[in-house]
Amino acid sequence: MKPSLPAVVFAPVDQTFLSGEPSRLSADADDILAGEAVILILCSSMTRAELERCQQELGFVQPFICESGAAVLLPHGCFPFDVPSDRDLTGYHVIEFGRPYGEVVALLHRTASRLGIDVVGFSDMSIEEVASECRLSLPHARLAKLRDYDEPFRILEAAPDARARLWKALRAVRLDCTCRGQYEHVGAAVDASIGVGVLKSLYRRTLGRFVTVDLASAGSDAARRTVTLSVGREKPTAAVGTPVMRRIQDHDMTIDRTSWIETILDAARRGRERRQPAGLLR
Repeated sequence: MKPSLPAVVFAPVDQTFLSGEPSRLSADADDILAGEAVILILCSSMTRAELERCQQELGFVQPFICESGAAVLLPHGCFPFDVPSDRDLTGYHVIEFGRPYGEVVALLHRTASRLGIDVVGFSDMSIEEVASECRLSLPHARLAKLRDYDEPFRILEAAPDARARLWKALRAVRLDCTCRGQYEHVGAAVDASIGVGVLKSLYRRTLGRFVTVDLASAGSDAARRTVTLSVGREKPTAAVGTPVMRRIQDHDMTIDRTSWIETILDAARRGRERRQPAGLLR
């Protein structure tokens, strides 16, 4: 029997997902999630194109948050009311928090040139170069290059203070930098929780009472350490145990997709069990 209380689960997914082997369970994810009344929202530093591919492989279409919170993508018709948005793409309303990719790339190169620091970013690289450096397939590298807000780049300057000088100068032009693996990332300073909050408010209008499980907010390190549960209009009331969080992170790295989906469902079940106050939802 389908649970009477829907669960909206915000879950992290990284680039290794597209390298994993699909399974019957992951391919049937839409029916499985619907049967458990779970709405799964993917949150990632990946591009819109990469997350669309993830959803295609899982067999569902839901809103998602891309490029570390820079935008929320809402499929047309997913809410029974008009949603204010910043622009429309084919099939989507887009709510944007990041700065346009072309503007970010131009500021990066202008700032680096002024400081005499050599950099190379995805915009300077071919699909083959991205695939080779990032150990991606050519199709995946093509999707990773289809960026809208955030530029991965490497500093070629050998001076030990190059990074500190460049990051300081980029922050002066209202850009934020992070380091992920072998690449720096530059884009607008975005609070990834804002997009999560927007989606919660939209589902509140649509569903009324529901459980929200935040497993991560668009790859935020802080969010990966905090898992909260909220019910309907109430403030967060409980935490889903750290074993669930650990399994989500482990599966995000190893991408055993069957176990990943099962862990999502387990998080939703635990969220329903731990809702407070219990009398609110009877």
